[in-house]
Amino acid sequence: MKPEQLQRQIEAFLAKPEYRPMKMHAILGHLGLDNSQRKLMRKILRQMESDGLVEKLGSNRIAWTQKSKSAEKNSPQRKSGKGEAFSEREVTGILSLHPHGFGFLAVEPEETDVTTEAPPLEEVFIPPHATGLARQGDRVRAKVVPSRKKGAADGDLFEGAILEILERGTLTCVGTLRKSGGNWSLLPDDSRFKDTVRVRDFEGVSPKSGHKVVVRLDDRASASERESGVLIEDLGHMDDVGVDILAIMRTHNLTSDFSDEVMKEALAYKVAVTDEDVKVRRDLRDKLIFTIDPEDARDFDDALNIDSLENGAFRVGIHIADVAHFVTPDGPLDMEARERGTSAYLVDRVVPMLPEHLTNDLCSLVPNQDRLAHSVFLDINPHGKVVSVDTCRSVIHSKARLTYEDAQTLLDGGMVKGLSDEVRDAVLSIGRLTRKLRKKRMREYALNFEMPETRCVLDKQGQVIGFTRKISIEANHLVEECMLMANREVGALLAGRFGIAIYRIHDEPSEEDFKQMAEELRQMGIDGVPVSRETLNEIIGREMADPMRQAVTITLLKNMNRAVYSEELGEHFGLAFDTYTHFTSPIRRYPDLIAHRLLVALEQNLPNPYTDADLRKICIHSSERERAAAAAEQETIETKRLHFYLDQLNQGHNGPYPAKVSNVIPRGVLVELTESGQRGLIPFPKLDGDYYEVNSTGTRATGRKTGRVIQLGDDVEVRIDRVDLESRQVDFLPERM
Repeated sequence: MKPEQLQRQIEAFLAKPEYRPMKMHAILGHLGLDNSQRKLMRKILRQMESDGLVEKLGSNRIAWTQKSKSAEKNSPQRKSGKGEAFSEREVTGILSLHPHGFGFLAVEPEETDVTTEAPPLEEVFIPPHATGLARQGDRVRAKVVPSRKKGAADGDLFEGAILEILERGTLTCVGTLRKSGGNWSLLPDDSRFKDTVRVRDFEGVSPKSGHKVVVRLDDRASASERESGVLIEDLGHMDDVGVDILAIMRTHNLTSDFSDEVMKEALAYKVAVTDEDVKVRRDLRDKLIFTIDPEDARDFDDALNIDSLENGAFRVGIHIADVAHFVTPDGPLDMEARERGTSAYLVDRVVPMLPEHLTNDLCSLVPNQDRLAHSVFLDINPHGKVVSVDTCRSVIHSKARLTYEDAQTLLDGGMVKGLSDEVRDAVLSIGRLTRKLRKKRMREYALNFEMPETRCVLDKQGQVIGFTRKISIEANHLVEECMLMANREVGALLAGRFGIAIYRIHDEPSEEDFKQMAEELRQMGIDGVPVSRETLNEIIGREMADPMRQAVTITLLKNMNRAVYSEELGEHFGLAFDTYTHFTSPIRRYPDLIAHRLLVALEQNLPNPYTDADLRKICIHSSERERAAAAAEQETIETKRLHFYLDQLNQGHNGPYPAKVSNVIPRGVLVELTESGQRGLIPFPKLDGDYYEVNSTGTRATGRKTGRVIQLGDDVEVRIDRVDLESRQVDFLPERM
């Protein structure tokens, strides 16, 4: 289709009186077009936005602008403007609070008023003065009106005020117990609590100052009233080994324990595979299937095999643990997994989504044992294109368990002791194919950002004795490409059959995000205006020193949207995929379990087992639990690092340490230690006595007297000056800058 033809179709569709702002993929579907037209549509919409014909609202929904609507003679309500048509309404949703006091409400779909001209709402901003008595994670009812904030586009930004708390998301508070003048109070670990919590009673716990404790919160009568509650659990003294991790777990509602009811259902399964299972599934036990996982992996939820076809094509089998077989919808196991949302991988332990009897035994695709799987077979032609997809529930028998290091040895031409030639050849075949697939994905402008991952090395007591920096190797990419293919193709199947399902989406950065990226890069001396995946990859692919490359990568990433779960299909900007779901890790992610159930319904020609509203709630909750788990993981790493450097300082070992400048703020220069990723501040007065002026993007500081310039990515050497465990802050002194 020619560009001008497609633009006429788009304009005609957007001009219809019944049109509501929607995402690009939805417009594509309404026009009856396939995903091959997406790139052309994106180009046309970007030009239409530049010409003032359309505008992007929240969540990248496309709106027909007032300029265009003025030509619609027969639509007087549209002439009145989105703000007037919107008026005000009430919505229900889950509140996410920010430490600065404001919040965002993730709106539940059944509460959206579709009878107005207003765009469907997914998220509403709640100003600090309007949060009322609500806490993090509460399900609330709110009044929503168009924002009167200066500079807000007409009808583009909506604000809300909490009217009623329907269900509490935060029932407890974790912190350090203090006594003052005969009164006990809690200093919260969570910065979203703005004041200490008054401890008015003790439930079978003897209060001890300096201990980390859990307080069950009371309901307040007014927002001006101080939080209060009852002490219900003593975690131990704040300096005791392991207490810091327990406190973080309690703060984020993470627990390793399962109720008796949940364990009873899990333990009722005695064997992994029964004779009846084999009768009703595809028997793949004769296939050369194997797993590739980290050295320290305890569960194996994916396995691979490859077969050669005619004319240079391949059939790749991706076999995923069939957790859905063991977890009955709405049963105790399912409800517990739904509430947890995900497994959390803390610095010293794993907090599983499901009991270990399932995750480490019956569901785990261990070698030399029959196991139940959900298999995806992809036929891939010599050009790296998937030409057919076949899925089924299966029985497999893994022939080998490889580590990433084993696989890398094979890819590098080496040998692995005890491994058969057949497995070696299969790994090499998949390696050749996934190299081709990765190159193809990069040619299609998938973002190629890689950041080294810092890991703490712990002794038997759980104390840090060193650090490692993990960088992805080709063996990681081999497994990753196979999983990406499976997730993309399963997402496409669900979209084609159900439409509303469960997807992993990543919205394209807004025009403002791209402008911010460009300004920050300019301040760093990086030319080029990022406006697309193509330019982002071009910028990150330039020759530059590693510290600068990492600083540039951080700058780009922090101005991008977060990937989330959605019941509506949307593109994954980072991966350059039009369809994508999470299917390959049901042992540790609840959305994957939902995707398995949807795929079973598709295979059996059954209707969608979930309502749109149910899927919306699952997506919102799973996204929130994913953020909580990620925050807990990062906090445990930060806590262990702080203790390590405090011990070093107390022993007289304060450096010097190699570091790099990671940010510049009015108070000084933020640096990051190379060995561990520990961040800290060098206050400007500790530098050289000069007065420094900081640019607007926080990327550069310039000495007023000396003209000295300090900017992101600069190599420095520092010494530790101070470690504050309570504020989680480290101050450094410059050794060499």
